[in-house]
Amino acid sequence: MSKVTGCLTILLTVLAVKTKSNVSTTVFSIVSINSTITSEVTLSYVIEPNSTESVNNDDESTEEVNFDTTTSSVNISTSSNSPTDGEDLFNTAEDLGTVIEGDVDTNSTVRDETETDKENATAKEDNRQKASMKDSLRDIAYYLRAYKFNEYDRRYETDSTAAPRRNFKEFPRPPLRSLHWEVHKFCEPSFIGCVEYLLKRIRQVSLKRNDDTAVVMLEQKWTFLNNSQQITQIDEECKKLRDIGDRIAEPFEGPLERFQWRVTASYYMCWYTMKEVPDLKHLHDHCDNFANCLDGNLGPNNKDIRADDSNPFACAIYSFCPDPCCPMKQLTTLKTCWDSKENPCFRGNLPGNRECAVNRSSNVEFRDIVLNRWNVTCRCPKGREWNSRYGMCVDVDECTTGGHACHRKLEACVNLEGSFRCACKWGHVWSTKERKCTPSPALAIIKKSHRIPNEDKNKQPESIIRKLIKIIRRSQASSTHIDKMSFVL
Repeated sequence: MSKVTGCLTILLTVLAVKTKSNVSTTVFSIVSINSTITSEVTLSYVIEPNSTESVNNDDESTEEVNFDTTTSSVNISTSSNSPTDGEDLFNTAEDLGTVIEGDVDTNSTVRDETETDKENATAKEDNRQKASMKDSLRDIAYYLRAYKFNEYDRRYETDSTAAPRRNFKEFPRPPLRSLHWEVHKFCEPSFIGCVEYLLKRIRQVSLKRNDDTAVVMLEQKWTFLNNSQQITQIDEECKKLRDIGDRIAEPFEGPLERFQWRVTASYYMCWYTMKEVPDLKHLHDHCDNFANCLDGNLGPNNKDIRADDSNPFACAIYSFCPDPCCPMKQLTTLKTCWDSKENPCFRGNLPGNRECAVNRSSNVEFRDIVLNRWNVTCRCPKGREWNSRYGMCVDVDECTTGGHACHRKLEACVNLEGSFRCACKWGHVWSTKERKCTPSPALAIIKKSHRIPNEDKNKQPESIIRKLIKIIRRSQASSTHIDKMSFVL
């Protein structure tokens, strides 16, 4: 027997009524069904009609109810010796089966709906986790963006007003002597663990993303024309929290540890961005701000084209990584970058060939990121390629790289500045008629003049030792001749 949950109460009232055909008619009444059935029930009901005209409780009619929990439907079978009245009874039992089957199907439908509800609940939980991840990444991006655009190197600089801000150009030089131990502990093994740890610490800082004036203005859709008073109040509070954070640097032991923490966190988040972790592809946020309350000159957005979140990983790169191609705090047009001497593709290239790009797949080594050893690609003229070692476009040697189309047997490749050319190999000349290199007629004459006579072909080659002996004998004969001449003189 399969397990049946719930309570199934079926009251069958059998009323035998004498009819004109002297056959018992059975009426079924279902008093209540209150159950949730996990297994299926089979109800078998067999009726033997009485052949007498009187109503007798002890007649030969038999009623059998069999609950079988191995099937998912309730079946009622009725047999009768009387074709006419048995047919009526069969229809009646069939009606009962229809009623009971309908109830059981209802329970099955409830079960299906329960499974659907569980799937919907799982989907909602997944969506909630995804939304939570996006919120976490936005908060982390804001906090590290504040380091990138506003922090100075606290290891060597003491005057905050005069200290240069260069973190948007490159990571600190020289690099940190050691990574922050706690960031390294949680961020080295996995991206998820890194995000959870960073968010836990960022929630304890004084100025958070939701407190920034620029964020509040965008979320509330405030304008300077209609909400100037609210904007002023929010910005004053934002700057107070910012100053407290710069002075106390909670939850860290001081500004110096906070600097080390944020640099290490930026290392790892930039590294994960270059590895193209899917969660960093789009942050669904307005990243074009310096995370420093309201900028009176720029407003809530700085209109930086590098912070366009519609481009994959743009917001993450803008928040976590320096820009080796365009090391500028604000960039509104690419032409400004291409014409800048800070652009690594500027030197040695003519206008129109100074486009610079950072290929993420070529910058996935953590140590290289820390040491600012970026692999950038410049748009070089035809026949040249960018060399990161020399920081300029260098000639492509097509003869070495196999980028030429010279005939392997008849032609030789000659590398030229920015291109190459094919020259006929020794013993071949260019045929203007056949448009290819052909054997030179002079080569056949030279070969013919250097043929070895037939009688010399059978001679064995002279060994090196014999040659040495001949040379020694010649030298001795020469010295004897000299001695004789000197004696005569």
